[in-house]
Amino acid sequence: MTMSQYEQVYITDIAYGGDGVGRLADGNVVFVPYTAMGDLVEIMVTERKKLFCRGVINEIIEPSADRTTPKCRYYGNCGGCAYQHLNYEAEIDAKTKQFNDLIRRIGKFESFPEPELIFPSPLEYGYRNKIRLEPGERKLEATGYFVPYGYYMRDNTTFFMVRSCPLAQESLNALLPRAIRSDWGKQNAKRKKPYTLTLRVTTDGETSYYFGQAPANMTWLRERLLDVEYRVPVGGFWQVNPPVAERLLETAKAWTADLPASELIDVYGGAGTFTMQIGQRFAKRALVESDIPAVEAADFTFQEAAMPVTLWKGTADEFLPADDGPLAEANLSETLLVLDPPRSGCQPSVLQALIDRPPKFILYVSCNVATLARDLKILCDHNLYKPTRSAIFDMFPKTAHFESMTLLELQ
Repeated sequence: MTMSQYEQVYITDIAYGGDGVGRLADGNVVFVPYTAMGDLVEIMVTERKKLFCRGVINEIIEPSADRTTPKCRYYGNCGGCAYQHLNYEAEIDAKTKQFNDLIRRIGKFESFPEPELIFPSPLEYGYRNKIRLEPGERKLEATGYFVPYGYYMRDNTTFFMVRSCPLAQESLNALLPRAIRSDWGKQNAKRKKPYTLTLRVTTDGETSYYFGQAPANMTWLRERLLDVEYRVPVGGFWQVNPPVAERLLETAKAWTADLPASELIDVYGGAGTFTMQIGQRFAKRALVESDIPAVEAADFTFQEAAMPVTLWKGTADEFLPADDGPLAEANLSETLLVLDPPRSGCQPSVLQALIDRPPKFILYVSCNVATLARDLKILCDHNLYKPTRSAIFDMFPKTAHFESMTLLELQ
């Protein structure tokens, strides 16, 4: 039921996703976006549900000491950022608490290793090496059709044009108008339904862009992490915040260096980042990835490094349960398996395959603590696995997202 009602609320927490949490006079929990812990705000209650309410700020009566001035003029309307109104220390504190809370609430863990490492980003803004912009309504100008590019507001319907994004590296903001006015951009503008525009910049500063899907004939990017060079398809996945990605990989190397394991299975392995970084000491290596261009690029990188790797070109839920798949072929008591799934987490069949054929160690890298907690609950049920280490990496400052890593050991 939707309704309007003004009420004063004291914000006592920041929920996963970014909304502040308080209680109404009647005791009901209310979620209010763009608030900070310690805010006293007057809100308008916009929605009442059985277990909680939602509201929006009408007035900040007493601001929290955690507040700071947002750098983007679209903040509060754009659906991308959640924490530009918080100082960075408060943002890190909120994300750390969210990790611990969700692991215990969704994962049902009575005890869980506290994050022993919490890595902030060296840059709060200007860190992203990739952005994708949506096309707006094309316009006919004297020189031909023109298409503005931008984002959608929080309603996921209203478009607004973007001339620069404060989260993007400056080279991408400089590239944006050139890409729009390029011959390729003009050709895209002629389409009745223009494609999205993606901008990328490599570790070495090489910029590129494409409209829609990246053409197969575009030259692979040269990326670098911890002095290791990778080849990456222009349209392929790559971590958007390289300095934080390096801290994650350094931690993965440290955690796995002395594990009693001689075989490595890298699932959702992409362009081979984890295999290249931690795989040198393993006698047997396998990578599972469904994106064929990424597998081909990984194969090139492995060959350049003279590192033999068995490549499984297909989905994790296809190969892990198979009787002739990488788990079936592995000496499981000597195996470390790396999981780095998309935001949706692991498919049920993947989790069941790991229960049926459990490797000795699992290193689970996640960009969504809610699905991580769900998956860990399944893997640790009946004391099958025990979480032994955890860490947090703020790969996505000013947004509601962050990366984490958890090490599991078979009991």
